[in-house]
Amino acid sequence: MNRFAALLDRLALEPSLDHKLRQLSVYFRETPDPDRGLALAAMTGGLPVAKIRADFLRALIAERVDLELFALGHDFVGDLPETIALMWPLDETRGHNRPPGPTLQDVVEALREGDRPGWRPELRGFSTSSTKTGAGRF
Repeated sequence: MNRFAALLDRLALEPSLDHKLRQLSVYFRETPDPDRGLALAAMTGGLPVAKIRADFLRALIAERVDLELFALGHDFVGDLPETIALMWPLDETRGHNRPPGPTLQDVVEALREGDRPGWRPELRGFSTSSTKTGAGRF
């Protein structure tokens, strides 16, 4: 998942179409299935995942960040998911001996289930296990 998030960041910041195409080519060549196909589906809008409601996202960030600070950040940024991604606290316990974060397949399978009981801790765990290098998002 971290590799996919880093790819999206690089694509967003890269002005050259040729460089974007090279980055996509490297990513798809080096990424195994099923993450390769899921990444393509995510980028083309074909990923079948449940809709995440805004109140669910607000509840997730409220567990981690002061609500007044979040409100100020949201007013400044203007986009709820982007504000959450920017404000999500880094898991300081991550180290070299920790297992890697979730794969894209892990996240997609969890999101396909929708807002079911027990979903919040699973999504929180995915968010916390992501790194803050490059993308730092989910």
